[in-house]
Amino acid sequence: DDWQAKKRIPKNAPGVEDLPVFAKTLCNVEDTPELLQLVTDEITDQYGLSKECGGARHPTALIAMRTIDVVERKLELVRAVSSRGDLVQAAWDRRREIVKEVAQNTREAPQELLGLAAFIKKYVHPGGDPMEADKSDFLSFCSSFGLPQKHQCVARLRNLMADFSDFLAVATLEQANSGLDVDGIMRLLELCKSMTGGKKSPAMEEASKAICDAIADQVLVFAKEMKKKDDFAVSRSEVPQVESARKCAKDVNAQIKEAILMGCETSHPALSEAKVLATELEVECKSRIALKAQIHAKLQLVRDDKEVEIAGEGGIVEVGSATRMAEGIDDAVKKSVKEGAQKVHEFIQEAEEIAKELRQRDGERKRMKARQERMAKQAADAKKGKKKKKGGEDEEDDED
Repeated sequence: DDWQAKKRIPKNAPGVEDLPVFAKTLCNVEDTPELLQLVTDEITDQYGLSKECGGARHPTALIAMRTIDVVERKLELVRAVSSRGDLVQAAWDRRREIVKEVAQNTREAPQELLGLAAFIKKYVHPGGDPMEADKSDFLSFCSSFGLPQKHQCVARLRNLMADFSDFLAVATLEQANSGLDVDGIMRLLELCKSMTGGKKSPAMEEASKAICDAIADQVLVFAKEMKKKDDFAVSRSEVPQVESARKCAKDVNAQIKEAILMGCETSHPALSEAKVLATELEVECKSRIALKAQIHAKLQLVRDDKEVEIAGEGGIVEVGSATRMAEGIDDAVKKSVKEGAQKVHEFIQEAEEIAKELRQRDGERKRMKARQERMAKQAADAKKGKKKKKGGEDEEDDED
């Protein structure tokens, strides 16, 4: 680290292409962490002896310094890839248990399987051959080069990934055919997708159509269950079950969307049928919103009829009461339309007709009230005039 920090390598140091150990380290596709550690220890010891003898600036010592840096970098890479390979191998040994756990959601997918393709890409040198890389900036090169494309630890990890992908393809199809729900199927597919970076193996390609058919069938089963669930909610209550229909439709649409993301065709017969059920639930949801406005309007009409009954024959209900009820219906209609009900829905139309009728009733009551007041005033005026006339006749009698 000290020699890197101070950049003590002179410009006229020998080229890396002339360094056998350097080149072998970069190109070797069979070295192991143990072998690289031995090489590092040996070169470090030799450099130490050279330094003790005052030869730290000798070209051979400088070559050793460069070689140590390369070997240590490769040791770091090989250790990381080999360690990941050991973890993936352990997961492969319990692959059936992993499929069961992920399918039933009793445990999360092993972290060592997630992002495996991305991990390999990160540790393999771009282009596959670190010897071909630009080494003019040696410090940058030593901190960025990767393993050869065909290195044995990389090949091992790739083979494990391919085997796992093929196994997951078959296992997912078996689980789908055995009745595993859509969420379980999707968890298995997501595991495979994360592991391979979305690249499908030949086995997965072959199984894809059957898996998509199974997914679509499961979505349809789910949609029918949601319809039954909503029907049951309706049967248990006289109150319009708006949220039930809305949630069931939302859940079915979410399942359809997930199925399409997993590769199912939008025109798949089972998905088309599921979409019909989802649409019916959406329509029913809007209808129930409109029904709430209609029920509110009918209750106001019943309330007004009750007030008429209380007023009795010849009585007049309080003027303005029916208008206030009509305004309440208007508010309920506006709220229903805002929540999704169609303005032209029959329930909305009926609610508006009831509001109109209540306003007409209030108009009639205003006229009846005004007529009643006018007749009362006329009667009072007539009585007053008659009394006045009688008073005048009495005065005439007194004069006589």
